[in-house]
Amino acid sequence: MSKILHVGLLITVFAIAISAVIGVYAFSPSLNLSIGPYFLLGSVFTIINMVLSIILLITYVGTYRKTKAEFNLVLVIVAVTLLCYSLVANPIIRTALGYGGSGLGPFFVLPDLFIFVALVALLYLRLKY
Repeated sequence: MSKILHVGLLITVFAIAISAVIGVYAFSPSLNLSIGPYFLLGSVFTIINMVLSIILLITYVGTYRKTKAEFNLVLVIVAVTLLCYSLVANPIIRTALGYGGSGLGPFFVLPDLFIFVALVALLYLRLKY
């Protein structure tokens, strides 16, 4: 698959993820998601992080199957861990399970932003080499 197709696929997935979060946020009064913009931003980042983690997991598993290198196995474990973090950190899931927002303002979003930067760096390196 060419790099342009990879980038196009990522942009499409990001657009779908952001649209889904905005749809849930706007049209789901039963979840009581009226916490604010940081809640919405955190939700968008965690969903994007989930998608990036899944993409990395698929590529790392494929590489591990071809090479059987231990380093690729470690990358698979890292991708699974980041996927689990993104699932647990999603504000929509926390609110649906009865745990509301933290009220930390912008600090509510910063961990997800840092994970996003790390995932983008890993994906960039994966697509480059």
